[in-house]
Amino acid sequence: MKRPSQICSDVTEQPNWQKFHQTYNPTTMSKKNATQLFEEAKEDLKRAMQELYRPSQDVVSFSACTFSRRSLYKYLHGLAQLYAEEKNIMLEPNLTIDQLITFCSQYNKKLKQVDFSNLYCKCNEVLKDPDEEIVHCTSVDMVTYCADLAEKVRDIATEKTG
Repeated sequence: MKRPSQICSDVTEQPNWQKFHQTYNPTTMSKKNATQLFEEAKEDLKRAMQELYRPSQDVVSFSACTFSRRSLYKYLHGLAQLYAEEKNIMLEPNLTIDQLITFCSQYNKKLKQVDFSNLYCKCNEVLKDPDEEIVHCTSVDMVTYCADLAEKVRDIATEKTG
């Protein structure tokens, strides 16, 4: 398993958001809209939580980790789409969790207050990274932390969408 420093060292730099201040064009955005992403994120989080509700010795941490990470990514991606649409910004494709956090935090003070510092996989492309199966946490406590992050971002997304 890669260590957090190895994962983030693979990422060159944050996207230049000013460069993407172009007219919003929904055809260049992800094929899924924010509502679809939020629905998928909800299902992923539900599956992660079902796994985490088992007695700790029975939890399959790989499964819980993967579903927590995907849920977090989809909630952040949905939020990013909403903010991009509001601000007429075209998002760069295949953003990492870290890049989505940076982007969304510009527009949401509550998201800035969420502590993502112990999220080790935030520099990976979650849904397209061939290493997704390699980069996962085995600790139930760590996976629970990630599921909690997804819940916090879910609450922010729910507040945003009303």
